[in-house]
Amino acid sequence: MSGSQGQRIGIIGAGLAGLSAARALVDAGQTVTLFDKGRRPGGRANTRVHGSRRFDHGAQYFTIHGEVSHAQLDGLRAAGVVSEWHGRLVHIDEDGVLPASNARRYVAVPGMVDLALHLAEDLDVRMGVRIETAHRHEDHWVLVDTEGAKHDPFDQLVIAVAAPQAVHLLEAAPTIQARVQAVEMQPCWAAMLSFPHRIDAAFDGAFVRKGPLTWVARNSSKPGRPDEEAWVLHFGPEWTRTHWDHAAEDVVERALAALRALVDSVPEPDFSRAHRWGYALASEAALGILYESRLGIGVCGDWTVGGRVEGAMTSGLQIARRLTGDP
Repeated sequence: MSGSQGQRIGIIGAGLAGLSAARALVDAGQTVTLFDKGRRPGGRANTRVHGSRRFDHGAQYFTIHGEVSHAQLDGLRAAGVVSEWHGRLVHIDEDGVLPASNARRYVAVPGMVDLALHLAEDLDVRMGVRIETAHRHEDHWVLVDTEGAKHDPFDQLVIAVAAPQAVHLLEAAPTIQARVQAVEMQPCWAAMLSFPHRIDAAFDGAFVRKGPLTWVARNSSKPGRPDEEAWVLHFGPEWTRTHWDHAAEDVVERALAALRALVDSVPEPDFSRAHRWGYALASEAALGILYESRLGIGVCGDWTVGGRVEGAMTSGLQIARRLTGDP
């Protein structure tokens, strides 16, 4: 099976991991179909749009260190999909404010979801389809969605969703299932706030190590965004677990109070929303991608190789190589 061309490959999950795998597989001559329960591709690399306001309420930016090559980055920049974010980033803890590293940080334009939309171009992506079961039947995979519809046949299968969501899809691959089942993922409440005028903050993004927040960003400081003063705040996993069932309005109020504890003279917002991410980051060390050639099934995702946007894309490239037998 490995190394052959013209395989029919099914991918469950159209986030950046699944899309990166699909793009690499199609380029290698495979026939790929992606399924995703959401309304549009991207997973946590997404952008909430309200009128003229834009909020990257999940993934914030990405860096380039490893397998997502600078050549790929150059291609994305040339296509106008990606730009460098020159925002002022800091660390905030009990001892005060310190500058963050000067690493190059990139964002999709005009929102993080546009990276996913670019990768999805010309791919067979079937949104609004929640795959319920995956069965190995003789020499191929059969997928069944929540409406009872069958999708088959597939020579190989890639599962590119969060670990807890992948477990029930791995009944036919118990060895992989056991490893995935052991992965714990952390939740995150995200708040989105816009204000009638620019806030006089000494930073555009902050890694926060005190209080309930872990991240604060002036989303409107990113290239290609509207001029409205838009902010995104992420709460830490422990706070999120404790407040998981709280109303979104309460989370917004907590976010506003937390922002005011970091920045002086924050006015009342003219728009606010909150969103729960159930599976934001893996809490354990990365497993690496998982693949069983005998069954023709693999698992990838940002959580398999350390999290973040680059991790998602790297895992997709790695699983594509395993499926095609490339070194």
